[in-house]
Amino acid sequence: MDIFEAIETRKSIRKFQAKEIPEELIRKIVYAGLRAPSGGNRQPYKFIVVTDREKIRLFDPYFHQDCVESAPAVIIACANPHDTWEKYDEEDLCYKLDTAAAIQNMLLAIHGLGLGGVWVMSCSKRDIRKLVNIPLHWEIVSIIPFGYIDENHSTKPTARKELKEIAFFNEISNPIE
Repeated sequence: MDIFEAIETRKSIRKFQAKEIPEELIRKIVYAGLRAPSGGNRQPYKFIVVTDREKIRLFDPYFHQDCVESAPAVIIACANPHDTWEKYDEEDLCYKLDTAAAIQNMLLAIHGLGLGGVWVMSCSKRDIRKLVNIPLHWEIVSIIPFGYIDENHSTKPTARKELKEIAFFNEISNPIE
């Protein structure tokens, strides 16, 4: 599948088969995240892949999202803000933007490999930090539950704005049609 087809057809998948994900595929997915651009090439992101089903079930004690609790694998996307502070202002959020770019790359890789995944922002970060021993100076940006798509999964079409509503040539009065 070419990149534009991947972008057009990727969807958030929230229901997975219990089938284990081969390590080779996990490595490809995380490598796709590593290839994301980052400000000043600082690469502040850190990825912890959890396949231990018992740990994953404990990730979400407050939200109880089935897409998290039933996923065969979850990537915890973290960032070390200090990796960008020496080059940029302490208040800069570059590390979060860099991690977001890596997350998008991994979601496209997941889709391209015939799997499904979802970007989850609402999770029990304090519990996750304890369960997998994440250092306090790393910020948990989000988690990505992923796996083989359950055949009974249904996705609703996601409404998207038209290009002319969000993009413009040279000035706001000249929308891109």
